[in-house]
Amino acid sequence: MGDDSEWMTLPTDQKCEHKVWKARLSGYTEALQQFQRVTDEKSPEWGKYQGLIKTFVADSNAVAQLKGLEAALAYVEKAHVASRTVGEVVSGVVCKVFNQPKARAKELGSDICLMYIEIEKGEVVQEELLKGLDNKNPKIALACVEVLRRAVSEFGPKVITLKPVVKVLPKLFELREKAVRDEAKLLAVEVYRWIRDALRPPLQNINAVLLKDLEEEWAKLPSSVPRQSRFLRSQQDLRAKYEEQQQQQPDGDTADGDAADLEDAAPTVDAYELLEAVEILSKMPKDFYEKIEAKKWQERKEALEALETLTTNPKLQAGEYGDVVKALNKVIGKDTNVMLVTIAAKCVAGLATGLRKKFGVYAGHLVPTMLEKFKERKTQVVQALQEAVDAVFLSTTLQNISEDVLAVMDNKNPSVKQQASLFLSRSFCHCTTTTLPKSLLKPLCVALLKQVSDSAPEVRDAAFEALGTAMKVVGERAVNPFLADVDKLKIDKIKECSEKVELAGGRKTSGQMKKKPVSNAEPTQSAPKKGKAPASKGAAATTKNAKNKETVEPELSLEVCEEQAAMVLPASCMQTLDSANWKERLAAMEDFHKAVEQMDSREMPCQALVRLLAKKPGWKETNFQVMQLKLQVVATVAQRGSFSRTSALAVLEAVVDRTGDIKCSGRAKEALSAVAEACKLPWTAEQVVFIAFGQKNPKNQAEALCWLSSAIKEFGFAGINVKAFINNVKTALAATNPAVRSAAVSLLGVMYMYMGAPLRIFFEDERTSLLSQIDAEFEKVKGQTPPAPIRGSSKASTGEEADEQEEELGTDVVDLLPRIDISDKITSEMVSKIGDKNWKLRKEGLDEVAAVLSDAKFITASIGELPLALKARLTDSNKILVQRTLSILQQMAVAMGPALRQHIRGLGFPILNVLGDSKVQPANSVRAAGLATLNMWVEQTGMKEWLEGEELSEELKKENPFLRHELLAWLAGKLPSLRSVPSDLSLCVPHLYCCLEDRNVDVRKKAQDALPAFMMHLGFDKMNKAAAKLKVFTCDHSWFSSLI
Repeated sequence: MGDDSEWMTLPTDQKCEHKVWKARLSGYTEALQQFQRVTDEKSPEWGKYQGLIKTFVADSNAVAQLKGLEAALAYVEKAHVASRTVGEVVSGVVCKVFNQPKARAKELGSDICLMYIEIEKGEVVQEELLKGLDNKNPKIALACVEVLRRAVSEFGPKVITLKPVVKVLPKLFELREKAVRDEAKLLAVEVYRWIRDALRPPLQNINAVLLKDLEEEWAKLPSSVPRQSRFLRSQQDLRAKYEEQQQQQPDGDTADGDAADLEDAAPTVDAYELLEAVEILSKMPKDFYEKIEAKKWQERKEALEALETLTTNPKLQAGEYGDVVKALNKVIGKDTNVMLVTIAAKCVAGLATGLRKKFGVYAGHLVPTMLEKFKERKTQVVQALQEAVDAVFLSTTLQNISEDVLAVMDNKNPSVKQQASLFLSRSFCHCTTTTLPKSLLKPLCVALLKQVSDSAPEVRDAAFEALGTAMKVVGERAVNPFLADVDKLKIDKIKECSEKVELAGGRKTSGQMKKKPVSNAEPTQSAPKKGKAPASKGAAATTKNAKNKETVEPELSLEVCEEQAAMVLPASCMQTLDSANWKERLAAMEDFHKAVEQMDSREMPCQALVRLLAKKPGWKETNFQVMQLKLQVVATVAQRGSFSRTSALAVLEAVVDRTGDIKCSGRAKEALSAVAEACKLPWTAEQVVFIAFGQKNPKNQAEALCWLSSAIKEFGFAGINVKAFINNVKTALAATNPAVRSAAVSLLGVMYMYMGAPLRIFFEDERTSLLSQIDAEFEKVKGQTPPAPIRGSSKASTGEEADEQEEELGTDVVDLLPRIDISDKITSEMVSKIGDKNWKLRKEGLDEVAAVLSDAKFITASIGELPLALKARLTDSNKILVQRTLSILQQMAVAMGPALRQHIRGLGFPILNVLGDSKVQPANSVRAAGLATLNMWVEQTGMKEWLEGEELSEELKKENPFLRHELLAWLAGKLPSLRSVPSDLSLCVPHLYCCLEDRNVDVRKKAQDALPAFMMHLGFDKMNKAAAKLKVFTCDHSWFSSLI
């Protein structure tokens, strides 16, 4: 009793640590009662037991352990700090509870594991349970499988990551203990209940008898979609929604609106994600590259067949496949043996299927070659090439390969044209309105429309099919503007093809997704109305487009103009327009303007009215008040009537001539803006500049350029003919009048807001003094966002149309620049030099590339085999060559523009490796050059493509302090300025947290700087979930607690 009295007076937390089991039992009991009484999850009482809970579950006394498990379960359920104990507690449960004979202990241990999952710690629990499967004690392995099965059954695949579970199933099926094997079968059945056929590929190699048993069990499962029965703390809204549905539908019937919610509860799982990647590069025959170049076709065939066997693995490990792709590309493009071409195409298909997005870097090398090879007519070759090019497409985007496809659309071989169109048709099926924007759709539709009139029927049919598929994806409204000059029979054929198209995955079209559900009671009444509005809009768009293309209307004589004007103007006005008394002319013009303002716009004879203004004294009017009214009439007629380009040409020369008049300049510019609104700014601007520089009046020239600067800001830059203006601007820059030169420099500043740095290249040959003025003007507007259009067609566009117009504008501006295809100048000799063992020859090869880029100024995205060659030089042991390569990549960024996006995977991410250079050098270091190159690339491509996929997270994963320091600093600077980021950014979070614990103080500091930027985009839940694996020491830091 003396011993009892000794520990009975101790505090509860000390009793829990006492060496006497009765004391611990008493402590656990008191702790349980205390936990049940505390209602505040953030009470300081919870902190007292944070370090003790692990001992509750691992008590050596079976009686005390049961009570400890009950107390631990209550603690995990109610304490806000319980998430910090998950690793130690679950590990204790696995090792010290699951091996106990008492069923109650195992039950409490399982409940603790599931409760940790409920409080958002599922990843750690799953990791500890998977470790328990390797325990030599079969009781522990059995219990771990049971808990995993319960977790999958209750929480579903949205909470429990199935890939590691599926991975261990074959291993469990081979264990000696029958109980474990039987439980593993139940786990396999439970997983199949959620993901169905996605489970079959990972289990295809298990025992045939066992697989047959599983097939029988799977067949017994109900076809209904499973539902999550237990929810995370963050899913309480979803739980309430499910409970409400159950109350409303007690019989289990589900309304149509709820069906989608149930489908969301069971997300589609890709079988590819459940597979383990296979490394094949090291398994390739050592003499592969020698045999693939052999003269005997049997040896080439042997090499290809060995590779084909390896590529049949459904999931391949990422690696450097550049040499393999280069060899296959050569076989497909140049080998005359069609059997070898077929095998090579199958290898390409296997690589693309096994690597998926990681293969996208090689798409630009293969797609042109495969499309050209469609000249082969043999069925087996065509089929293999189709499968290969389709598989390659799924690894990249249509944007990245669009130029390659367009290049073969003009091929003389009808088979090539047909297969290119069919490839586009199949590719469109995988696109959405987002991945098939107007800027990309336009050139593809233009190319396809040329083929609908081809002499070969198979080419026409393929083009119709592709256009129909595009219409199905983006809707008639988006395609109709391109069909303005197409006859009705062809349009009907396109629509007929569109109706037959089935999109990949059973997706709905753009129009269908926007439609509201139609009542079952009145299907025939609602459906036509839904389809009618878009059709009428499309027709209006077509009519409008046709009108815009109509450059002239019949030109009327002065006598006809007077007759038509006399019908709508007062008689007194007609009689005194040419009066010798300026006051009478002024009164006549006032009546003229008033009549125009009150006139019905549909009956306004625009050409007659503006031509009447030329009646003597016409545009030589000496009284400025009368002239101002004439200009005002032109503006009013252009704004209110159906003002054609013929009408505009009748008055533009006179109006431009008045822009240099101090008293009339304002009204003249208003008239020009009104004409631009009626006849489109691109056409009007071109006419005004041509007329102004034809008049040779410096005042008119300066004012015309000033008007154009303000008009671009008001109307936007869409459609402006940059090429036509460049020569006129250069002429203005060479003018002797300083006002003309100043106006030209100001116009260049406005153009720079829309075009950016490429504009300067056109003026590099100007005098140094003039170039400094241009640079100063560019510096004023650098970084400014172009103002939104407030006049013209751009003003009327809202929502999705505005976004499309803005995207098309950016692309059109870039397309206006003359670009050169340098692929034929990147010779094999040049590429060989770049890869030579002698560093002097490598430097010579790089200098030749730089010279090609310098001569071309602007280039297309087609650069042959240059990407693979330059990528190798980024890791050159000679740092001078690395810097030279970076300089070339900077040249390429400016020369190629936004088309650079398709080289991000092949050349962009390798730039990041340079940031890990460890040599300490002066200011002009390799890392500084790499960072400058990276920023120039991002300036052209934007950040989105850099944040997509796993590449960025893989770079951050590398334990290189220099790389981590530079990359984190770069992300900390870039992320805050972005409106949104791809979801793949979350892949970087675990590595970001690792950097918080890095031994290098600079890395830790930059990780802390980057953390708020990640939090801003990803939100609290994702960041907090990823923080589960952090050390407690890191989580307790004040800076981390303040953020998380």
